[in-house]
Amino acid sequence: VLAIGESVTPAWWKTEFMSETGLRFLERLYPRTAFRAAVHAAGAAACDAHDHAVGRIGVYHLFRLPESLEVEINRLPPGADASFVSAFRASLGSTEKLMEMLASLSGRLKETGESAGAKRIGNAEDLMTPDAFERTAAFYLHAFGRGKPGFPYFAAEQSGGRG
Repeated sequence: VLAIGESVTPAWWKTEFMSETGLRFLERLYPRTAFRAAVHAAGAAACDAHDHAVGRIGVYHLFRLPESLEVEINRLPPGADASFVSAFRASLGSTEKLMEMLASLSGRLKETGESAGAKRIGNAEDLMTPDAFERTAAFYLHAFGRGKPGFPYFAAEQSGGRG
């Protein structure tokens, strides 16, 4: 999603870290963790774009997850999935190949009837389910395919007391 969001016209966020040139630049600064640095930098820009579309309070999205999940993700070793990084780098520069990678994550949900823009696709308790993962990937696939920015999100549980 990060690489496609950078490469579509118009770009959904204005970074270029998830490109071969961006990764080569980061490899000079962070030789062992360039991919993680690219994901972090582009992810911050994508988070801002999503926050602008869906807000920051009471919602979770791909780039703003519950804190406990963010902590677990950040505990992963930098080279945890070298085969994915290798396949990803081979797809850079080809939006079609990146879209194929995204389609493989959407499982059976290749297309959705969802419109562009911010769209609630579930609740916080759904976040860790395979169905939520596939719905999120399918939403992005559809939005990128239509050339319309889309921002799927999950609503956080509402605590009582506010009327």
